[in-house]
Amino acid sequence: MTAPKAGGPPIRIQASGSILNPWYDLPVSLRGTWEDAPENRPQITPPCRIDLRPLGIDLFFRHDEMAFFFTDDRPGPRYLINPIQYFVCYRTFINYNLIGFATNRADYDGLGECDRVRFRVEQIVRVERPDPAGPGLLFHHEGREAWLEIATASIKEYLRVLNPTVYYALAFYLIGCQNPRYFLVEFYKSIEVITNSFGGQDALLDALKPHGVTKTSFKEFGKVANDMRLAPLDIGRHAPVPGAPVYTVDLRHLLVEPRSREVFESATVFCRQLIDAYIAYLVQRADAPSNA
Repeated sequence: MTAPKAGGPPIRIQASGSILNPWYDLPVSLRGTWEDAPENRPQITPPCRIDLRPLGIDLFFRHDEMAFFFTDDRPGPRYLINPIQYFVCYRTFINYNLIGFATNRADYDGLGECDRVRFRVEQIVRVERPDPAGPGLLFHHEGREAWLEIATASIKEYLRVLNPTVYYALAFYLIGCQNPRYFLVEFYKSIEVITNSFGGQDALLDALKPHGVTKTSFKEFGKVANDMRLAPLDIGRHAPVPGAPVYTVDLRHLLVEPRSREVFESATVFCRQLIDAYIAYLVQRADAPSNA
């Protein structure tokens, strides 16, 4: 999205459904529609405000929307809309992507400042029951109400260490979630952009090992994404060598078919682990005494 001109109108971004992931969805009753009247919109987030005025932004949450009000005419704060949007989508799995203009500031002025923002979601759980036709179990997945939280401090930390690598890593990850046909390609790009920032895998592992990234997990993800010989995936990054048995990931039932879900879940876990570790690494560096 191109940043609005300085002095342009405030921006709001509404939720339009959950980003594809193995663990959470939006409750059916709360899946958003583009309604102007607040009473007609679903209540995903209790009303609250985050004070980002040092960066030129007042950030509000209510119902199914984020609203950005700019506290001065500098153009810079407008360029933080996408990074904040990406971070909230990443942390909550909620796809905030319906972009429009916010209503009057007076509609938001009564919202109190908060130390964390809560998001109402459904946790996807596996439910098993005996098979009435014989021995064994039948299973299905269903949603149960849950809440996710983002601490205000984590948003401020993220913005303090934001750099192009973080921005692109989040962007590629979210593209992969929204386009499951290419999730391995996009997740790999997310990991690759972080790896390139360190100059290679060895340097990355040295830096991020204290934050939970291991050589084994890195190798396992690479094996799935790049396999050409053993049993390459039809959604992988490379074509198989002649004679290799290709394994098809069932994208129509990605979160239900066990083998397909396993690939998607393990790839998602590692990609998010690497992004989280990189952000933690940047925060640690920023807080180090030598950088004070």
